[in-house]
Amino acid sequence: MIPWTAVAAVVLVGAWQQGLLSWDRAPASGPAKAVALPGGGTSDGDRCGTKGYHHFPLPAAASSPAPKVTPRPGPQLELGSYGYAQPDHDAASFHIGLLFAQGPKGSLTVSRTLGGEGVAVEIEGPNGLVAGAHGLPVTWNSPGKTGREDKTHIDLTGGGSGEIRLPARALCPGYDADAVWKGLQPPINSSNTITGQPAYTLTVSVRDPGIGELRKSIGVPVGGNLLSTNNLVPDGP
Repeated sequence: MIPWTAVAAVVLVGAWQQGLLSWDRAPASGPAKAVALPGGGTSDGDRCGTKGYHHFPLPAAASSPAPKVTPRPGPQLELGSYGYAQPDHDAASFHIGLLFAQGPKGSLTVSRTLGGEGVAVEIEGPNGLVAGAHGLPVTWNSPGKTGREDKTHIDLTGGGSGEIRLPARALCPGYDADAVWKGLQPPINSSNTITGQPAYTLTVSVRDPGIGELRKSIGVPVGGNLLSTNNLVPDGP
């Protein structure tokens, strides 16, 4: 079993400190069709209940727990803290922090709009897709570098981070945002030790030419222009 403090405490603490936990009336979920979302992006409501759906087609391993310690070459994407905020009924959303790095080798540069396609997010439960959206914009935590000819790119050589928001409108009909948020957290016992995987799997993926260019330059044979990550508890002791 894995200590809760080593994996998920920062999720809850960060969410509480930033006001991301709310006990107010839950906002309405979205319809079972694709709709434009407030702030940008499009919901995957037309895919509600679909099992294994990802807007960017991903390998099967992308939906599995990652090995706990795996030095991997090339660019990396990881989840930072994530939570649920409801400042008012119409602005409720899941906040998801993204951590980018170039990996053990190479320098990663991606467009600030991530290839013009933004980010794709899926939340899946036992009965298939619970919520999803694509084309979500990224709010970067650092400005573009000055003096660069192309102002639309951010250099992530030393690592970089950003945030996306998944509006509650992206939830499939009948799902409650607060219940989904709770389902994204792994179960723990009385000793605050994680005892299993979350009920809902959160998958985030991005596609940008800079990712593929870096992989090609260092000889990484697979992955192309895609990076993905999820909220599953890593395997291993």
